[in-house]
Amino acid sequence: MAVPTITMTMLGASGSGKTAYLHGMYNRLSSGVQGYYLYTIDPDQDLDLADHWSLLRRNGTMPKATSEEPRRYDFIFRRGMRDLVEIDCTDFRGNAALDRRGSAADVHLLEQRLAASDSIVLVLDSEHVAQWVRAGTPGSLDRDDDPMEIARFSRAISGVFTARKREGGPSPAIVVLLTKVDLLSGLTGMTAAEALVAVAKNLGKLVPALADDQAEGVTVALCPVQLGNFGAARLERVDSRAINPKNLHLPIVFSLRHYLTEGIARNQEAIRELTAGLDSSRSELAALSRGFMGGFFQGARKTAAQLEIERLLTQGTVTNAMLQQAQEKCRELDRELRGIAIYRDGRLLTD
Repeated sequence: MAVPTITMTMLGASGSGKTAYLHGMYNRLSSGVQGYYLYTIDPDQDLDLADHWSLLRRNGTMPKATSEEPRRYDFIFRRGMRDLVEIDCTDFRGNAALDRRGSAADVHLLEQRLAASDSIVLVLDSEHVAQWVRAGTPGSLDRDDDPMEIARFSRAISGVFTARKREGGPSPAIVVLLTKVDLLSGLTGMTAAEALVAVAKNLGKLVPALADDQAEGVTVALCPVQLGNFGAARLERVDSRAINPKNLHLPIVFSLRHYLTEGIARNQEAIRELTAGLDSSRSELAALSRGFMGGFFQGARKTAAQLEIERLLTQGTVTNAMLQQAQEKCRELDRELRGIAIYRDGRLLTD
């Protein structure tokens, strides 16, 4: 089975923690988590990311936010020594999805990028999510007063789904990434676990376009992550002793799981079509074999039918093998995603 390539795009308001997450995720996974590893394809980029993380470890300097020039990373994600997926990941500045067309080059680039994405990561700052939880998880956040810019990002994502549905293409995975979850407990008055349960049960009110009962065809994972226990939402420098990464690999695991699931559905449909074609060819061959007339032309038709049957059988064997491999990988990834809230068509599948 060939190693697939997933196009992943990150969205989030300025200061939500996209860039810091990417650096933390890479550092954590390049050292290995539960047998999973992530490396940049470009070795120089590996050194750049390592240097930025070293600054954080040595003196607490957080990575700088993305500028108007998007940052692209080409990763390879492995399980042990086995390549699972190549990831084409691009980090855009927070306002790239919020500015008007023509105001900056990255606005148009982001629009193009979203249209081709297999996975879209919507990054929400837990400082603002905690305020929403503390207010009783209200629905229909006021667009003018929402620092997370959920309405604007939801509009961009829903446009992708509309286009895919029109074109008959596969739907992208959606990851709602809660950064800085170390803040949840102190800002909500709950335990972090209680606050996350409240978010999971009411996600349809926070991001209705993605997780309410009208979100047909949408698959979402709610991934809470943190770099450490820093105790404040936006700091340029933190206490490096408080670094304590959690769950940083799960968005990639879920994105791969969703990609394979979409492929399984396509392979199952292909097998159904192959089976129908095989039945048709066998019926044709049987009818030709019962005939007594036709001479040379009937013999040629029988040969063609036999060749078509052989082709369909070979293709069916290959497709079945691909299906079984994908299903086995999905079972493996499911074990890693255990406990993560996942939604399909607006319905919470796991608690």
